[in-house]
Amino acid sequence: MTLLLTCLLCLTVALLLVWGMLAPGRIYQLPFLVGVMAVSFLLPQLPGLMDDRFLPRGAYDRMVAFTILCLVAAWLGWISTRKPVAFLRGNFSEGRLLIVSAGLSVIGAYFYFKLSRLPGDMVVGVQMSGVPVIYLFVARLMTYGLAIGVLCLARRTSLFALSIVVFDLVFYLDRIVVTGKRAEAVELFAIFAVAFWFHRGWLAPRTIILAGVLLGTFLMNSMGDYRAITRENASPIWQDISQIDVTANFRATLKEGGLEVRNAILRIDHAAETLEFDYGKFHWNRLVFNYVPSQLVGEAVKRSLMLRTPAMARDYNALTGTTETGMADAFQSFWYFGALKFFLIAYLLARLWASAKEGQAAGQVVYMLSIVPAMHVVSHQTDWVIMAWVHMVLFLVPSLALAAVPARRGRSGHADPFVSRRLVHS
Repeated sequence: MTLLLTCLLCLTVALLLVWGMLAPGRIYQLPFLVGVMAVSFLLPQLPGLMDDRFLPRGAYDRMVAFTILCLVAAWLGWISTRKPVAFLRGNFSEGRLLIVSAGLSVIGAYFYFKLSRLPGDMVVGVQMSGVPVIYLFVARLMTYGLAIGVLCLARRTSLFALSIVVFDLVFYLDRIVVTGKRAEAVELFAIFAVAFWFHRGWLAPRTIILAGVLLGTFLMNSMGDYRAITRENASPIWQDISQIDVTANFRATLKEGGLEVRNAILRIDHAAETLEFDYGKFHWNRLVFNYVPSQLVGEAVKRSLMLRTPAMARDYNALTGTTETGMADAFQSFWYFGALKFFLIAYLLARLWASAKEGQAAGQVVYMLSIVPAMHVVSHQTDWVIMAWVHMVLFLVPSLALAAVPARRGRSGHADPFVSRRLVHS
C-alpha cells in the first residue's frame, strides 16, 4: 500500500505539471505551480520516509493519501470558476500609478536598507522577532511598488517606470543574494513574467520552465548550507559557497527523508488518533500573531486574543526553522475535509486570474503578488496567502485608491484598466 500510494502521489504531481504544459499561460496558474512546489519540495523527502521504522504505523500512508486529496482539491477549485472579482474592476491613471509606485518603493527600500544593516544572525535562516519583523513588515511596500512599476513598464515603456524598477531591483536582488530567499526569487520572476504575459504576450518557453523546476529541485536541499554561510559572514562568500556539495545534500534527503514531511506525518497522525481538531481557529490565531503588535498591547493582551487549540503530542518537537506543510494544518482543522482549504484557495486564485485576464490592473497586481504565498500552501501553511491578502488590504488597496480615476469606456464597453493622456488601453 505504501508504494502504491507514493506512486499515485507522483502520478498526481506529474499530471498537474503536464496540465500546465498543455496550453500557453497555464505555467502561471495555480495547479501547475502547486505541482512545481510538490515536485521540488515534497517528493524528494518521501523515499527516505517510506520504510522509516520510527514513524507510527500507517502514518506515512495517511499523510500521502491526504496530500493526494489536497492536490486534487486544488485542481478542482481552479477549474470550477472563471468569474472575475467585481470590486477589483477600476480605472487608474498611469501617471498616478507611477507616483504611487515610486512612493511605495522609497518607503519600502528604506526599511530594506535598515534590515540589511542588522547582523546576519538576526535575519538569515532564523525565526525573526522584534525590530527585524517590523522592518520586514514595512519593507513589503517596496514589493508593491515594484509590481506596479513592472506592470506599467510592461504596458508602455517609459523612463520613469524603468527607473523605479531598476531602483527596486537593487534592494530586491540584494535580499535574495544575501539571505538566500527562494520565495523572493520566485516572486520576482512571477512579477515580470505575469506582467509581460498579459500586456505583451511574452511567454517563457515551457521547456526552460521545466528545466528550471528540475534544477531548483536539485539545489533546494543545499539552501541551508548557503544561508549558514551568509548568516555567519553577513554576506555571501563565494569561495565557501562553491564548496557546498549539492549532490551529497540531495542524496542525503532522498536517503534520510526530510524534516518537513516528517513533521506533517506526525501532526496528521496525532490529529487522526485523538480526533481533536481546531476547526479553523488556527487561522484566527495566526492573524493575531502576525498583526497584533505585542510591543503596543502587551504580550498578555495578545495571548488573551488567541483561541485555545488542541495540544500537540508530547513527543513532538519540530526543529526551529522547519515547516509542517499546509496538509498538516488542513488536517488538524477539519480531518480529511481539510482538503477544502486547498479547494477554496484555488477557487479564489482562479477568480483573481480571471480578473487579471479580463485586463484589470488591480487584478493583475494582486494575482502576481498572491502566486508565491499560494504556492506555500504545500510547503508551509495554508494561511500564508491569507496573511498576504490582509497586508494588501492594509497597504496596497489604499495605495491603488490614490491612483484611481472615474470610469472611462472603451469600444468593447469594458472599463479601461489604465487611463493615460497619451494612450488608452482597451
